[in-house]
Amino acid sequence: MCRQLGKEGLVGVVLMMLLVFCSTIVQAQDYPTKPVTLVIPVGAGGSHDLTARAVTSVAVDYLGQPIIIQLKPGGGGAIGSELVAKAVPDGYTLLFGGPGWSTTLPAVEGRSKGPDDLAAVCRINYSPTIIVTRADAPFKTFKEMIEWAKVNPGKLIFGNTGPWGAVDMPWKMIMKETGITTKVVPYDGGGPALMAILGGHVDVSGGFTAVFLPHIKTGKLRALAVMDNKRDLDLPDVPTAKEESVNVVYLMWRGVLAPKGASRPIIDKLALAFKKMTEDKSVISMIQRFGDDIHYLGPDEFTKVWREEYEAHKELGKIFKK
Repeated sequence: MCRQLGKEGLVGVVLMMLLVFCSTIVQAQDYPTKPVTLVIPVGAGGSHDLTARAVTSVAVDYLGQPIIIQLKPGGGGAIGSELVAKAVPDGYTLLFGGPGWSTTLPAVEGRSKGPDDLAAVCRINYSPTIIVTRADAPFKTFKEMIEWAKVNPGKLIFGNTGPWGAVDMPWKMIMKETGITTKVVPYDGGGPALMAILGGHVDVSGGFTAVFLPHIKTGKLRALAVMDNKRDLDLPDVPTAKEESVNVVYLMWRGVLAPKGASRPIIDKLALAFKKMTEDKSVISMIQRFGDDIHYLGPDEFTKVWREEYEAHKELGKIFKK
């Protein structure tokens, strides 16, 4: 190739590469010059929506531009994810990712967009899945729910946040481990699923403290189990699934993703801005009121964790498809 190009050709190629490199640096230095859009691919009122709005409430202070939340529900998160993956990788269109649409759907079903299609900017936090029911349910504990489902096969109705989502996957694990059969109704996010259980359309649901805690405190909902290795600090009386002899742990992460091809300087600038947002006292206070906390990871660490989860879910998918 060098012989074909000749000396002048090589100089031209080098100059072009330098121009592209310098242009990228200049763009990153100027970035952002207009508001940034953060797409949430699930419905309003869920833990992703609440967390994103809390964090981005101080975006102007640390990024220099506002971050506009755009809800784009549908397809279990696939529609919004695909929209961002196809966007120009200039840092102005981002995705608020989660394990359902960013890991499990692409790993198990080959749809939505995962680590091969999007670039990790940062992880904001994570929460364990919590199984809840209404106060008037015919069972009071997690063990009683399992027994009721065994006595009434196929009658228990579970409301989740989308196919293969961060709620659907642990429920599949519970059914597989306990041998129960249930009806599963998917919803586009934690908000719609919450409305379904409060309205009596489903018997049990899964989600996160940001969504359920206010209704647990008022007595409308009862938490049955936490899908973690330890009890939740906001729900100290609620056992883990492991304590109830069901070995299921499942954590929902929330993180910022960019279209593949976004330059590293822009990703680094975004990651630093989000880190400062998560360190803001007002943001920490809001997140803690939801019953959550901050678990920030930068681009490299987050990429590693996300890729490992993706490969693990490929294997889980093989098991559940048998």
